[in-house]
Amino acid sequence: MAVSYLKLERVAPIGDVYAVEANDVLIFDTVVSNDGLIEYDTEQGIITFHEAGFYYVDWFVAPQFGLTTDGSNWAIQTTKSELSIIGSSHTKVSVTTGFAILEAEAEETAKLVNVSDGAISLSQAVQTKASLVVYNVAVMSIVP
Repeated sequence: MAVSYLKLERVAPIGDVYAVEANDVLIFDTVVSNDGLIEYDTEQGIITFHEAGFYYVDWFVAPQFGLTTDGSNWAIQTTKSELSIIGSSHTKVSVTTGFAILEAEAEETAKLVNVSDGAISLSQAVQTKASLVVYNVAVMSIVP
């Protein structure tokens, strides 16, 4: 397996209003870098793993406010393995982070979904409203 990676950001202009309804996918508007073995569909917000393996996923979302009763909750959801790994914040205006290690099959897909009980509007005050990084971990070695 070759090293594969993907870095995404939501960097719409400051002041831009972007809300994600409950159970909807957060759409990243910028592919910062990728190697082609992990693909991102900027129309639907779907990540596709073209090789089977273990992948580390790390994300953050900067909300402005939310029409929720349970804070800001986001999850990486996969198709074939049907995982739903949640990152949460107890408030609707605090940065929400999450991370996961996934075992993906070839051509499996994943997405970052608002799993709160209401809509979350992303921050209008910051340049990067959300970011997600994914890379395969099976080829990495740590030397002491």
